[in-house]
Amino acid sequence: MIRSLPCLLLCPMSAWAAPSALAASGQMVVSLAVVVALIGGLYLLLKRMQTRPGLGGRIRALAALNLGARERVVLLEVAGRQLLVGVAPGRVQTLMLLGDADVSRSPEAVNETFAARLGAAREANAEGAS
Repeated sequence: MIRSLPCLLLCPMSAWAAPSALAASGQMVVSLAVVVALIGGLYLLLKRMQTRPGLGGRIRALAALNLGARERVVLLEVAGRQLLVGVAPGRVQTLMLLGDADVSRSPEAVNETFAARLGAAREANAEGAS
């Protein structure tokens, strides 16, 4: 008992009350999970709150049609006007201005009109090519 007295006096009390290695590692894993969850939550919050200056919600994609593996045609509404745009790797080109957008139409009606106009444009292109 007398030999252990200096050890008791020199060792800090936290060393006597230290949890087991398993409990300490468990606490470390839980703390790490909390920190990772906080970082992920902050990332999602910042991403949701991010706004792009200058657009102001004036550009909308109304419909899109895949023409090939990497080519597509997109109908856009920009500042009340409809544009038909061709998109390919490394290139975006305006194909046709379709006039004023009718905001009272449903998305299904817009898609039907888009399909009809696209078919008419293909026929006109085929007639012009022959």
